[in-house]
Amino acid sequence: MKTYFECIPCFFKQAMEACKMINLPAEKTKAVMDAVALEIPRLDMTASPPEMAMIIYRIIREKSNNRDPYLRIKRKSNETALAVYPGLKKIVKRSRNRLLKAVEIAIAGNIIDYGALSDLDLNKEIRAVLNSEEKTLEKEKNIYFNFDGFRDSLEKAKSVFYLADNAGELVFDRILIEEIRDMYPDIKIFCAVRGYPAINDCLMQDAITCGIDRLATVVSNGSDAPGTLLESCSREFLDIWKSSDLIISKGQGNFESIADQKENIFFLFIVKCGVLARDIGCRLRDVILYRGNL
Repeated sequence: MKTYFECIPCFFKQAMEACKMINLPAEKTKAVMDAVALEIPRLDMTASPPEMAMIIYRIIREKSNNRDPYLRIKRKSNETALAVYPGLKKIVKRSRNRLLKAVEIAIAGNIIDYGALSDLDLNKEIRAVLNSEEKTLEKEKNIYFNFDGFRDSLEKAKSVFYLADNAGELVFDRILIEEIRDMYPDIKIFCAVRGYPAINDCLMQDAITCGIDRLATVVSNGSDAPGTLLESCSREFLDIWKSSDLIISKGQGNFESIADQKENIFFLFIVKCGVLARDIGCRLRDVILYRGNL
């Protein structure tokens, strides 16, 4: 996905919200905003939004002298999501279609995104998932929710590469990964996390905290982009990427950065950006299980 002019105010908004979150003094906040403003004339509008976001969060880390500004929020997200994990498992266990329910729950976890929804009430959103049984999420019965294709791809796959997104959300991903392991025990599962802090995106420690390392081979993508910029990813990541039969891509940032790739990719996320909704022909808050370009 390319960058649109409407993305530019959002870049400034994300920078400001990050400064507020870490209580950055006014003079340092001004330095951050000045530095972001200087990057705008150099912005390649054909590049994906995560490429500019990567630059913004590098500026924030440098000006704040804070290597991981969202560390506290990530820990809280993990803690809150782990607390509801038993309830999520019960929802799957009593469902008539366990894989579909696990997919819905994994997508529901994508609401844990402070880059797009800075005023997120995490506890409220999680309760909304737990308090609904047969209508965990309203699914779109069209090309944007292709569950049959997803299940068919799993049945044929020998290896799956799961591209994780946010901390906390990983617990919801765990539900889906566990169901895949139960249904297809011969599939080799890999899970990618960010190599360095990027907003509230998950790192290796988050994967360990959320129990993903006990279910899949967890690898770092070697990048600090809030998405998957293949040119900045590690050799290990790229080797698994090329050899995997199925790639499961979580989150809007991953979609924005690899939607045009030709691999067998299924994108799972909730649409949280009006520009993206217009770009792909969806509505805000739509639930996406979408097969990429083959």
